[in-house]
Amino acid sequence: MPEGRLTSGWDDCSRGDWDTYLAACGKSSLEQSWAYGSAVAAVGGRRVQRGVIRCDGEPLAMVQAFVLRRFLPASLVQILRGPLWLRGCNSEERRAAYRAIRDRFRWRRRELLVWMPELPEAPESERLMRATGCRRMVTGYSSLWLDLRQDSAALRAALHGKWRNALRRSENRGLRVRSGPGEARLDWLLERHEAFRRKAGFVGPPAALVRAIAADAAREELHVLGAYDDAADDRSEPLAGILLFGHGRSATYYVGWTSAAGRRAQAHNLLLWRAIEALKASGTQWLDLGGVDARHAPGVARFKLGLGGKLFTLSGTYI
Repeated sequence: MPEGRLTSGWDDCSRGDWDTYLAACGKSSLEQSWAYGSAVAAVGGRRVQRGVIRCDGEPLAMVQAFVLRRFLPASLVQILRGPLWLRGCNSEERRAAYRAIRDRFRWRRRELLVWMPELPEAPESERLMRATGCRRMVTGYSSLWLDLRQDSAALRAALHGKWRNALRRSENRGLRVRSGPGEARLDWLLERHEAFRRKAGFVGPPAALVRAIAADAAREELHVLGAYDDAADDRSEPLAGILLFGHGRSATYYVGWTSAAGRRAQAHNLLLWRAIEALKASGTQWLDLGGVDARHAPGVARFKLGLGGKLFTLSGTYI
């Protein structure tokens, strides 16, 4: 790339501009949203650095990094699922952008960069990261993208048969679904999520981080849904609940919990389907189902795969 065509600016972007850029990316990761960065800073004691890579003065890519200064004898810098691309680019521009990010954080300045790029698992991705000066340490993260640009009939037809039958049974039970950013419902869900996370010992987002993201997210980016028995009064607790975060034109399914009664009623199927309908109505185009791990959580993986989304695996984590 000719010298001077590509520039990078750090910490000079307003939240409004960041949100505009995130929307331009289409498919975006929650970890690159402003609310997630603010939450990590508040809960994890890290400093957030946000960079915008420009080509000929026009925004090309965006990346958010988290810096932990107490990691002696060096600072630990973490990039999760970035950079994101605001437009299409050629291979030369892509390589130059990755080098610009790598040059921002160098070991000679006592900065250890741990980087999980938003790159698919493929030989080309491995070559790109090696050319950037990074080597892979951990294999890739997997999840599913659900394309919400399809109409509801197509989405429903794409559901796996058992999943669709469970949804139909849940609809026929007449469960009531309440949605919105209700604080009481969020508190209820996070209390149960955290209790289950500690009891089962699974790796999942701690309630403090989830609460901090929710506190910083815009009202329209927070989707909390609860399923109630049709005979329950307004003071009854939900049978199940889910939480999704919007970010740009995408959203991520982030937290879910169900009771024994909720499992019998297949309440989770109904909640996710209603969430999909609500996201479509709001203009959201993509839903990230929040990770699949067939080895350690096979039941959860089967449930998410039943939605008929497209499985993806990222290239891995590099230093």
